[in-house]
Amino acid sequence: METQKSKVTYNEHRWFNSEIEKAVWEAREKLALARHVAPYSTFVAAMGNHWREGCYDAVKAMCKRTWDAGYIVTMSEQQDRCFQPYDGLGVMRNLAYMRAISEGYEYILYVDNDVKPEPETLLKLLRRHVSIISPVILFADGLDHGLTMPKMPRMRGLAVVKSCVLSFLLFKTSVFFPWSATSFWDNPLGADEDYHFRRLAMAGHFPFVDTDISVMTMDAPHFPLDKAVYRTTADLDALRNGGQS
Repeated sequence: METQKSKVTYNEHRWFNSEIEKAVWEAREKLALARHVAPYSTFVAAMGNHWREGCYDAVKAMCKRTWDAGYIVTMSEQQDRCFQPYDGLGVMRNLAYMRAISEGYEYILYVDNDVKPEPETLLKLLRRHVSIISPVILFADGLDHGLTMPKMPRMRGLAVVKSCVLSFLLFKTSVFFPWSATSFWDNPLGADEDYHFRRLAMAGHFPFVDTDISVMTMDAPHFPLDKAVYRTTADLDALRNGGQS
């Protein structure tokens, strides 16, 4: 006698805030992408609040356009933790991804205070469905400043690269899971882009550049030692003691 296997039916009911949100969910399912409570939800982490003219409004308009398209998005200015220019950016980036993970965001977008994206930029990057992606970063003065990104061939779709600039960079938060018990980003003094992307490569993650999209940055690249901002230990001790050596 053949034994008939029992069958158990599991039901799932999902409610959506709008028809747009439902359409986003269904499109994701058709692509066989991983489920998420809030698919494509993005924590936009602005590195400080020292905005160049027009940049804050541009980033805010991009976030609003993303929200209007049915995606959950939060824009947050990160507390400036730098004692000297740029020396605390690693701490700021670490705190940002820790918050994004703890609050359940699927993506985190790092933006500097001198970028001026178009309203559709974040939407276009999210629709590429990759773990690390940047647009082509261009500089307002028209120079490349020794960086390869402004020289990349344009309108060629996605290009995998070894490293890229951090001015405007979108990550899946799951990329940082191996560092959930420690920090990933070191501070810029001695830990540049190449160092960090080598660490990501060890975990199997490589960045992409979307050559169909560009974002303008209003400042030239900055490096911690461009100006003699770092003092001797004695100088720093004097500053902490109110100027008394």
